[in-house]
Amino acid sequence: MRARATQSAFVLLSSLGMLTGCGSAASSYVKSDTTLGRIVVYRNGVAYFERTATVQDDSLKLTVPSDKVDDFLKSLTVVDAKTGQPTPISYPSVDAGGMLDMKVNFPDKGPHQVKLTYVTEAPAWKPSYRLVLDKDGKVGFQAWAVIDNTSGEDWKNVKLGVGSSSAMSFRFNLRDLRVVERQTLRAEDLFAVAPPMGGVLSGGGGPRVVGEFSDAAIALNDQRQQAPVTTPRADVAMATASDPMEFAAEKMSRPTTQSAGGASYATKSVHVSQKKAREMEAAAAPPRDAKEIAAQQALDRTVAQLRRSNNTVVVEGYAKDDESDKTGASLGRANRMREQLIRSGLDPNRVVAVGKGQGENSAGGVRIVEGSPVASGSSKTEATATAAADPASAEPIGTSHFDSGVPMSVARGSSAMVSVYKGSTNGDVVYLFDAESARGNSTFAFRAVRFQNPTDSQLEQGPMTVFGEGRFIGEGLSEPIPAKGIAFVPFALDRQIVVEKKEGEHDEIAKILTVQRGVFSTEVKHSKKRTITLTNRSGEKATVYVRHTVAPGYQITSAPKDSEKVGGAQLFRVNIEPHDKAEIAIEEATPIFKSTDVRSPEGLSLVKAYVSSDALKGPVRAQVEELLKLHQEMTTIEERIATMREQMNEYRTRMDELHAQVVTLRAVKTAGPIMASLEKKLDEVSGKVSQATVDIVTLQEKAMIAKIRFQDGVAELSLEKAEPSDSKPAPKVETKRKA
Repeated sequence: MRARATQSAFVLLSSLGMLTGCGSAASSYVKSDTTLGRIVVYRNGVAYFERTATVQDDSLKLTVPSDKVDDFLKSLTVVDAKTGQPTPISYPSVDAGGMLDMKVNFPDKGPHQVKLTYVTEAPAWKPSYRLVLDKDGKVGFQAWAVIDNTSGEDWKNVKLGVGSSSAMSFRFNLRDLRVVERQTLRAEDLFAVAPPMGGVLSGGGGPRVVGEFSDAAIALNDQRQQAPVTTPRADVAMATASDPMEFAAEKMSRPTTQSAGGASYATKSVHVSQKKAREMEAAAAPPRDAKEIAAQQALDRTVAQLRRSNNTVVVEGYAKDDESDKTGASLGRANRMREQLIRSGLDPNRVVAVGKGQGENSAGGVRIVEGSPVASGSSKTEATATAAADPASAEPIGTSHFDSGVPMSVARGSSAMVSVYKGSTNGDVVYLFDAESARGNSTFAFRAVRFQNPTDSQLEQGPMTVFGEGRFIGEGLSEPIPAKGIAFVPFALDRQIVVEKKEGEHDEIAKILTVQRGVFSTEVKHSKKRTITLTNRSGEKATVYVRHTVAPGYQITSAPKDSEKVGGAQLFRVNIEPHDKAEIAIEEATPIFKSTDVRSPEGLSLVKAYVSSDALKGPVRAQVEELLKLHQEMTTIEERIATMREQMNEYRTRMDELHAQVVTLRAVKTAGPIMASLEKKLDEVSGKVSQATVDIVTLQEKAMIAKIRFQDGVAELSLEKAEPSDSKPAPKVETKRKA
């Protein structure tokens, strides 16, 4: 944006040369008999200069420092203001020292009105902002720029500007002579060089789609790839060899008779096309219908395109309209297609399967797109990995441009602080709970200003000083704010909002894929739940924004509806009354594939929860329910055995006590009646121990029979006749830990 003079006049506040220490570091500048009219200082280490001159003669002399020649030649434009035609420039090829004299030549004598523009190295400008709080939903906003003049010349009455955060700059050597070493060829060397493969400009609308496959095409290729493979004949193998020179070496022992066209037998043999080889293989293979052939050709074309690049391959699966578990169904299609690409020769580390749910087309299928280049040494071990790039790297940088509109002066070797904007914008004071950032806090929420960028340009990253009620109340730092964008700037930590967190994880079976001897191959929904309790200790109503970043590969399944997105994170809004509490729960999940053994306590618990949700259908449900009953029976028997063993221990302890008392009383002549009573009790307790021993043996026999029946039922468990299960997921088994 170009700020209007009525809104944000550039005002030189003070000379800051002594503060910045740049007065003694002045460098040389482009010297000429011209008038400096406009300067734009950029954030990438360069500045744009615009000069005008009236030339009375047929040339204009420019003196350029050697350290600025490359930037000067790279960006210089000289235009006749009347005709608009560029003007040639001459300069010596040999470096004459620290300065280079250049001459702008005109076809005739003047007067000539000339405009020169160029870019040279310069210190980047620095932003500084002010926020003045108000109580009517408005925030006073001021933006300033600190500019350093180290050019070595005074900037007198120039229009000064700052901006373009997205413009890139670099060094490039144009001053030195460039001698190219050339190859020496002999006249008798006659050869032709084939051109490289042509390319197509890719559009900027998104990733390049390589191929799309329907469910029918996926099924046909699955059937073809899993069929028995016949050994190709030797001549077919040679015709399809990847290295023609290897084939030619094998042919060296054969005679190389010259053909009419002048090519030898070996030369023609190595050029047998792969198309011909496929025809030879097809002649020996059983006949196939047109759909199967089309599906195979589409897969071959897609694989051939993907082999020509080193980019990641993202297989996006889509669900049908009538499928209830759209995430699982789409991920299953993507994994099937991924396996086909791997069997066709693609590196598994390059191929990623992603379930996209239901797309615009409700017919299912998959789409294959090219992702970012594969980094050297990178690998992926899970087939269901998701493409997780840095969220901030995808944010637009934008272009900021502010002009003074009125002339101003900055002396050489000094700095100036100038106003680039002054006005008001929408905003208010809120709290921000951020435990994720490098300088975040996991116990208290920050006081922050939530406001809108009122300009049409991006606000660069810089310090923001916050004032309220005529005094300083804090300062903060914000990321670059896009034009008209909303920003949060934390500026104080008053500890009025106290935060407690509890986190837990749980698994629940979403779908049973196969069952073999009690081991269930399942698609499990792994969930992470975070419960946040906010306590308002102040006497005023507070609005708190909770920052939460979704883990790579996860999707939010349950969270507050009032939310905003900042970068790669979500901000959930919570209103809390004075001296009150509020609690929010954020749950996110990801599908994983794992084996669940029904014979283990954890696996039995998951299967039991899945069965109780009525998600399992068909005959296998009755089998599993019978196993659960047997397991419950075994558990009850084991509990009874443990209880009876404890009773037996108590009985034995009582027997030891009675026996000791009887032995003691035998030495007392008058203790006959008491000793008889004790002996009777001893016999009773001994009988109970004997009966308990018999009962335990009986229970152990029952436990053994139940265990054998359980193991037999596990061995016969099968999913072959089970109906597909696509109903709601099972209840969850959750464990919590306090953060």
